[in-house]
Amino acid sequence: MGGLLLGMTGCQSMSDSAPLMAQPDPLATAPPIQQGLDADSLNQLLSAELAGQRGDYPRAANGYLAASRHFDDPELARRAVLAARFADNPALLERAAERWQQLDESASEPGIIRARLAVERGDWQAALEQRLMLTASGGNGNLATLAEQAIDAGAELEPLLAMLETHIAQYPEQPMPEIAAALFEAALGNETQARARLVRLESAHATLAELWLARSEIERSAGRLEAARRAVAQGLEITPDDSRLILSAAQTELASGDLEAARERIDSLITRHPNAPRLRLALASLYLDADSPEDAHRLLLPLLDEDPVPDAAYALLGLAAESSGDVDNAILYYRQVPDGERYISSRARAAQLLVEHERTDEARQFLAVERLRHPRHAMTLLSFEIDLLDSQEAHAEAEALLSSSITTRRKALAQAIAAQEADTRNTLESELGSLLFLRGIRRLEDDQLGGMEEDLREVIALEPDNASAYNALGYTLLVETDRLEEALALIERAHALSPDDAAILDSLGWGRYLTDDLDNALAPLEAAWAQQQDAEIGAHLIEVLWALGREDEARGLAVELSERFEEASELEALFQHIPELRPVVDAP
Repeated sequence: MGGLLLGMTGCQSMSDSAPLMAQPDPLATAPPIQQGLDADSLNQLLSAELAGQRGDYPRAANGYLAASRHFDDPELARRAVLAARFADNPALLERAAERWQQLDESASEPGIIRARLAVERGDWQAALEQRLMLTASGGNGNLATLAEQAIDAGAELEPLLAMLETHIAQYPEQPMPEIAAALFEAALGNETQARARLVRLESAHATLAELWLARSEIERSAGRLEAARRAVAQGLEITPDDSRLILSAAQTELASGDLEAARERIDSLITRHPNAPRLRLALASLYLDADSPEDAHRLLLPLLDEDPVPDAAYALLGLAAESSGDVDNAILYYRQVPDGERYISSRARAAQLLVEHERTDEARQFLAVERLRHPRHAMTLLSFEIDLLDSQEAHAEAEALLSSSITTRRKALAQAIAAQEADTRNTLESELGSLLFLRGIRRLEDDQLGGMEEDLREVIALEPDNASAYNALGYTLLVETDRLEEALALIERAHALSPDDAAILDSLGWGRYLTDDLDNALAPLEAAWAQQQDAEIGAHLIEVLWALGREDEARGLAVELSERFEEASELEALFQHIPELRPVVDAP
């Protein structure tokens, strides 16, 4: 829900998250600098001005930013921000906005910019801090919108709620922090507390659309659809033209199965915002979630007349056609998704659909053509084809495809080396290494230890800094052979290349344990467990704790893992090796 309401916020007011490159010339309307300047500073400013006129916005931004430090002039910092927007350099924009904020505490735009940048890098506390500063000064901090973003992103909400509570204690008359706090409380499972908070706000802020929007969202998320409907209806009585409330009403109606009523509201939103492609995409997603692919198709078709067509339009049209049982059109739409973030998933789904409908040969031809059309995705597409063959139990064909691909790249690599084509050589070495690694792992699964070692040693020869290859070979030798010292040396090389990798830390700790270096085995295993809590790492950690005489800790962790990974083979092997660690099950 949050993503849709966030989109509607953009329809209600000017969004601060518009693409930087879509904004007008950043320096066209900036006022002139009127302070007296020395010769060096004048030269610096002239250089910045000329850089901006040439379109060299990074140089212009840095020039204005440096000048702002000399003269403490907020207008110089503002010009740095304007230029940095076009430079499309988040770090530079952050520095410029921070400087502007330092020089002019009354300006709201720097805080808005810094909050947006914090959201983009996932720093939710910094984003909320900036928004609260804006709210404290009487501005619109869009706190409810930020709360929805944080919830949708899976952010850690407790610290954010604590920040809001501190602000509320200082500014009890401001309603928006209370609404954001209620959204966080509901997301944390404290729905009763969230409802009570919003009810308290009604006496003084009953005309606030955000209040009813939040109440509707909280009730709908809790499955209380009638309560959600009442809340949004009250909001619409006060502000009947609020697009966010109309959308919330449509979502509630879809959740209730009232497709006709939802369709009427959604059509009214499209009429209100005819030039909002993102809104169409979001509403089409709603229809798909409500199992109404025909309505999704109806909303999406006009987007094919856009220039360029949003790539999400083709992907969603594919989903709509697939949901309607129209496999051929689904594949056609998936194949038209342009090269971008949705390219891989769309091609994978098209190939999978063909296989599901017993058209495996066609799927293979499709993937082969795609590899030729998009060479940079060739390795991923090849992996898809191998996986598809494996899923059809055509393992011999998968092996043949993998081996022929290795042979082809070996020949191409030899030619690139002979022709001294460095870039081509680097690309082919990387591709060949990936294919050999894949074949090596497959050979290990088939108990071909010698073939696996041969492939991984070739990977290491091609890519001496490939930590995963060192670790995979080292760990395999560690657990499958008596070549323990050689195995540990390989793992230590992997650790030197990638010291924070959880899998490598696990291998290192286990390798030290098996080579009787018990004192140094625990630390890497604890570090691995802190990063990645899976059954194998946990079993290794338990056994080392037990060997160190820390039996209570070992038993406690064994109980925890037994509850979390009840059927894990690694735990069963551990309990057979050390029966005393098996948790006692109370008789019924």
